[in-house]
Amino acid sequence: MVMVHSIPLLTNKSEWGFVCGRISVLEGRLLTRDFLLSIATLHHRDDIFQHLQDTYLRDYIAPSSPWEDFSLLADRFFYDLAISIRDESPSPIPANLFLAQGDYLNLKNALSGMDNYPFSPGEVSIEKIMAIAKGDFSDLPPVFKEIAIGNWNEIQESGRTFADMIVDGAYLRHLISLAHEAESPMIGSCTEHRVLTYMVLVLWRALRQNRQLKDYRHYFLPIGEFNAIFYELSGVNTIDAWPPIVGGEVGDALAQALQTENTDPVSRFELLSINLHTKLAQDGLMQTAGPERVYSFLSRLSGEIQNLKLVVCGKLNNIDPTLLVDCIREIYG
Repeated sequence: MVMVHSIPLLTNKSEWGFVCGRISVLEGRLLTRDFLLSIATLHHRDDIFQHLQDTYLRDYIAPSSPWEDFSLLADRFFYDLAISIRDESPSPIPANLFLAQGDYLNLKNALSGMDNYPFSPGEVSIEKIMAIAKGDFSDLPPVFKEIAIGNWNEIQESGRTFADMIVDGAYLRHLISLAHEAESPMIGSCTEHRVLTYMVLVLWRALRQNRQLKDYRHYFLPIGEFNAIFYELSGVNTIDAWPPIVGGEVGDALAQALQTENTDPVSRFELLSINLHTKLAQDGLMQTAGPERVYSFLSRLSGEIQNLKLVVCGKLNNIDPTLLVDCIREIYG
């Protein structure tokens, strides 16, 4: 099962030297926890704007920028930088492991009959998304099961729920496929952790919505080494029985979340699991040059962007700063 320690280190790869040299510079621009906490104490939008002028987002925001678009602007920055790093990398896999989520969220909209695709394309262009929305499956990622193509009418009639099941299963198989191609123990372990966490979250939210978990087997399986865990979880409708089935540190995080008071346990589990993933990815910082270094940087940057969105949007919506601080991801170790 996924562990946070004892991942074999790979020999540094010289062909990754250029992009990793750039990352060494970019790492010096990452924010500190104290910076985020200082934003949480501000009370005026102008003060927040001035504070952000000292960050990498200064070229993405202006005094006239609508504050309700802040999340979109922050996401745009992450996307632009991830694409730039991918273009300079010998392999696109480390970046695509982070960019894939937007593709699959666009695919959910396409398959459920919606005509808006708000996420920037990672590997699947918007033109292909639009074609898929019209029933042309020739460019559907190969990790989709044939069930998606054979049940187009059912997808359209059932809407989002059916599309969610199909796309979520394909997304996780895609992550597993990318990690296998990377041939990196660290990236493989990090991806396994992400897949297991996402798998639990999908089933837990479905259980809360009184859906039949066994229906998910048809669209998720096979799912690599997690076949047995998924099959068992989808047959148990009591969440308190899940931690020993999940096992390992992810199972421990689930058990801890279930014992947390005054906090949504699903959100708590998600935060605890993300923090575990961040610790797992930190091993890549020890590589001078290699895909692990790129993955580690994008992992931390992704967490930092989410933290920044949380704090800034929380302040703009007058959320108690104490609540915001409790939700900050642990990426500053």
